[in-house]
Amino acid sequence: MAQFPYVGIQNSQRKGIISAMMNPAEMNNLSRAVEVQFFAGNAAFGNNVLTFSETLEYSNDLWNKMMERADQPVNGNTDGSVIIPSFGMKTGKWSFGLISQVQSRATILNLNPELGRYVTENEVNFDLIRLAINNPNNQRANTATWFESGIVVGREIWNSPKSKLSVGTNFKLLFPTGYTNIGVGNLRGTLVVDQSEVSLTNAEGIINFSYNESVVDTRNFNIDYNNLSFGNLNGFGFDIGFNYQLKNNKGVWLNTGMAFRNIGKLTFGGGQNNQTFRMSIPEGESFRIDLLEPDLKAIERDFLESGYFSRESNQDGFVVGLPTVWAANADLKLTDKFFVSLYGQTFIQNKNNNLQIPAINLIALTPSAIFGKFEVYSSWGYYDITGFTGGLGFRYGGFFIGSQSVMTALINQSKKADIQIGLSWGFGKKTSGNF
Repeated sequence: MAQFPYVGIQNSQRKGIISAMMNPAEMNNLSRAVEVQFFAGNAAFGNNVLTFSETLEYSNDLWNKMMERADQPVNGNTDGSVIIPSFGMKTGKWSFGLISQVQSRATILNLNPELGRYVTENEVNFDLIRLAINNPNNQRANTATWFESGIVVGREIWNSPKSKLSVGTNFKLLFPTGYTNIGVGNLRGTLVVDQSEVSLTNAEGIINFSYNESVVDTRNFNIDYNNLSFGNLNGFGFDIGFNYQLKNNKGVWLNTGMAFRNIGKLTFGGGQNNQTFRMSIPEGESFRIDLLEPDLKAIERDFLESGYFSRESNQDGFVVGLPTVWAANADLKLTDKFFVSLYGQTFIQNKNNNLQIPAINLIALTPSAIFGKFEVYSSWGYYDITGFTGGLGFRYGGFFIGSQSVMTALINQSKKADIQIGLSWGFGKKTSGNF
């Protein structure tokens, strides 16, 4: 989803690289004159059907269990990001930084569970079933991986005893690795299940395949990680952020921010195949989908040979939209030790676009307490795929470890599991205008 957010620690009162990654204007609020992020990692898995404990229990039959349990379109995501050594510095009214990270994600969107159930359970014999399908959304399975290196520049607009306004931008150089998408959009028709035969009749729809032929094994849809490599510079993006603080004689008591992140495009060149087919199956005729092999090349051949599919486009190389989000936060100092933060983000692109990396919408409330160098925080939020989650995290100096879902996972209610961890070091004099 956009960079999967470090909710909780990014609202910490110790402002560092994580905060600047989420809003580049926060580079102006570094706790120390120089900040080095040695590493940070973030991984998450979630869906809208099974709890995390059920996911572990049915790991050997996960797909069928999701299709069996679902009573609404199935959505799911797996995200991972790693920040490699990065740094930031503040001098006078200016701040500068270099933030580099690897992004990888996989997403399922709007999958019709009845279609998925009958298509995948080919070894089971069903009585004659005729199922009407009318799904105007694009049912997508999508993966994307890239490396980015961003140059961050921030500037204080004004800084008075009562308030401070800052701006910042993160200009990113992008190095794409791979992009895979299977999309079925505007699907209308009748699914006929007769014993083990599954066919479509009186059907229309748009089908898209996008994949890197050297990375994706078209015979079984597996990814060949040996062929994954970060290629040449082939895309640009940027973030822009604003930060406003209110202060009193004890320092900052309210820190607010707004940012637009991941504005830009990734360009995938030769060897990256993108094909779109238009399906039109007349009433009284049918197309056997249970006979399709788990091989993209064979599926493309069967489509064309059937006469029910016309290929509308066949590109070698294409441009993919980054997962652009609008985000806002507010951090309030309640006492010298207790704080509360509110963070939210919303995806501002079209999730149905086959050449668009999707992102999540969320809102989270994070109370925290600081005791010297030690901080404990607990993030409670609502995510548009996994619903309500509650987490817990700890920071000591520049080291942190936490989760946005561990509390609800312990009571067997969470449909999400995640972990975030990192280590940084700040040195030089403390900067003004911090909590």
